[in-house]
Amino acid sequence: MTDLPRAPHWARYALIHFLALALLAGWLWQRNQPHALPEVPAALARLQCVSYAPYYRPGESPLQPDFKVSRERIDADLERLAKIADCVRLYSVDQGLDQVPLLAARHHLKVLVGAWIGGDAAKNEVELTRAIALANEHRDVVRGLIVGNEVLLRREQTPEAMLTYLERAQRETAVPVTYADVWEFWLRNAPLAQHVDFVTVHILPYWEDEPQPIGQAVAHVAAVMARVQAELGKPLLIGETGWPSAGKQRDGSRPGVTEQARYLREFLLAAQAHGWQYNVIEAFDQPWKRLLEGTVGGYWGLLDVDGQSKFAWSGAQAERTDGGLPLIAGAAGLLLGVLIALAARVRGSAALLACALSGMLAGVIAPLQFEYLTLACRSGIEWAALGAVALAGWSAWVLLPFAVDGRAARPMSAALRVLLFGLAFSGLVLAVDGRYRDFPFLLFLLPAAQFGAALWARLDVTPRLPETRLFAAIALTGSAIAWLADWRNPQALAWFALSAVLAGGLLRTAVPARAEAPL
Repeated sequence: MTDLPRAPHWARYALIHFLALALLAGWLWQRNQPHALPEVPAALARLQCVSYAPYYRPGESPLQPDFKVSRERIDADLERLAKIADCVRLYSVDQGLDQVPLLAARHHLKVLVGAWIGGDAAKNEVELTRAIALANEHRDVVRGLIVGNEVLLRREQTPEAMLTYLERAQRETAVPVTYADVWEFWLRNAPLAQHVDFVTVHILPYWEDEPQPIGQAVAHVAAVMARVQAELGKPLLIGETGWPSAGKQRDGSRPGVTEQARYLREFLLAAQAHGWQYNVIEAFDQPWKRLLEGTVGGYWGLLDVDGQSKFAWSGAQAERTDGGLPLIAGAAGLLLGVLIALAARVRGSAALLACALSGMLAGVIAPLQFEYLTLACRSGIEWAALGAVALAGWSAWVLLPFAVDGRAARPMSAALRVLLFGLAFSGLVLAVDGRYRDFPFLLFLLPAAQFGAALWARLDVTPRLPETRLFAAIALTGSAIAWLADWRNPQALAWFALSAVLAGGLLRTAVPARAEAPL
């Protein structure tokens, strides 16, 4: 009896890639279909108020002490916002934002002036003094003075300290004074309501401790408003509400352009029916917020970073508008797959078909992967790290036809080490710090299909690596924990399944099987 190498089943490899390609094509088709949404009459499509922050260009952030927005920039922004809203809300009067009330008057906009209150008493004094002066100077423009934003949520001040700030603002200005926080923190600190002219409450269904799916989101807002009104007994302003257009799904709460359009359309209709006063967060996308809140933090704007509207208030809405790009990318990938197969001298029509289908899948994934990197990467370091994982996946894809007969072992080992480490690290951080972490599905989709198919097709193409079992165990454990922590989230389940397929493929294809010898 002698060990004989088992013959690869290229037809199986082709079938797996065909099925994966069909599923991906079906997903893209569905995402490109327009969906009917509630229609908002033109009279309601003009917002009562919208949050304004000028930090939408690369590298801009309120966390930069030396940043100051120019007068010309603010004027241009307000001219744009005057077309969609009657008012803008500020969170601070620092970094040049003290120019807003004067410029807003030119565009017939009202202003909710915000005084940023944090943990630094000296900075708080400067901020509040300037905000009070602006409110007094521009009484015809300023609708109210918001003293502090989610200060109690961040635990940067006590309720007693906030009471002192509010009492000072009440003494020194004649405009209405309020404080803004998440609705739960208002209920926990109800006595503060007696020291404001109206309560500014934040209701964000996506960020709730129990995230609300889009179909229940506006009903949730109505229930919260009724509860807060009953318990506080003060006039209410919804100071923040909105929906993100991109990012990680939380439970049943999925970000997306269609979901954003649906939520805001339904909200405007409900606001009219209930007589709510509101402010929508926010005017422009804020890329800097991704550092604090992950991908989703940067995509709450009604307008993108170029000032373009993401959706209309009437008509059907599609999540994506890919056009013919998937077909072009798939055709390019097919050609590349065939060329790689010819260069690797794979034998047989089934093998050539398998490489062609694998190439087509890779081509369709490529622009989606770049799109994901553009959304998720917040720094050069993240571009380098996530880009290395993507490059490792592509390298493994190119090398697989060469690895069937034992060639390319060293470069394949290097690519797989990066993939394994990336998979393990992703699983680990999603398990311990998953609130603001995306599921990096698109970075690992191609190698998962490739090595899952290789396992079923009996292709022994994976070099034995001593760290494979350890990294696979970490990846599977982490992805399982992330799924169990958010078990109603289909993205979490999909991530666990993908991790299992990739880890299993890398483990099993490294173990040669024995074929039966002829009698």
